[in-house]
Amino acid sequence: MHREVNVTKRVKTPQGLRYCPVVLSANGRIKPDMVLVNGQPERHPEGAYYLEWREAGKRVRLSVGKDPADATARRLRKEAELNAINNGVAVAPLPEKNGHRPIVTAIADFLDEVKLTKKPKTLAAYTTALNYFSESCSKMYLEEIERKDLLQFSAFLRDEKKQSPRSVYNKFENMMTFLKAQGIRGLVGKNAQSWTQRISGYTNSVRPLRLGRCGLAIGPAL
Repeated sequence: MHREVNVTKRVKTPQGLRYCPVVLSANGRIKPDMVLVNGQPERHPEGAYYLEWREAGKRVRLSVGKDPADATARRLRKEAELNAINNGVAVAPLPEKNGHRPIVTAIADFLDEVKLTKKPKTLAAYTTALNYFSESCSKMYLEEIERKDLLQFSAFLRDEKKQSPRSVYNKFENMMTFLKAQGIRGLVGKNAQSWTQRISGYTNSVRPLRLGRCGLAIGPAL
């Protein structure tokens, strides 16, 4: 079965931000800034392009930046990769570039290690967080990730995925653990936990316990 990868663009509409199908030219290339909104072509210079495909019945999105030619090339590459895997053909990982490590390869290696050393629930949490980061960030290499990408990730979780402050905090912490495992530090300053709490709006502080007679804890202090 042939697997297809579609390209959408996240643009502003009267109904809010939407992922709209791109308009293709006769040769199959993306027409710059042109998308279909409610079936009608409209020009939208804002927003980034996204690849979309299905994995086990679930939709997967991957941000591929704002360049339509690059989005076209990455769609073709992803489609070829999915169909090769579907036909049992081994796919070579994306090569390093000037010593820079591909994010997709680093994520796959990290999740393989988590699968071997952690519980399934932990693996699921890391998988979701890293998939969401891949959806929010168009960078291809680890060394390209900067502080702005982490801020965008937090905003993406809050505004696009409608995550609660606690969920934003947890997924951001999982992302920071991944970056630390790759040797990437210092993007959020020395006090990473305080920075994470500030941007997520969640504070995981523990209220002191009240002590009853005999010194037993009976509940949080009021």
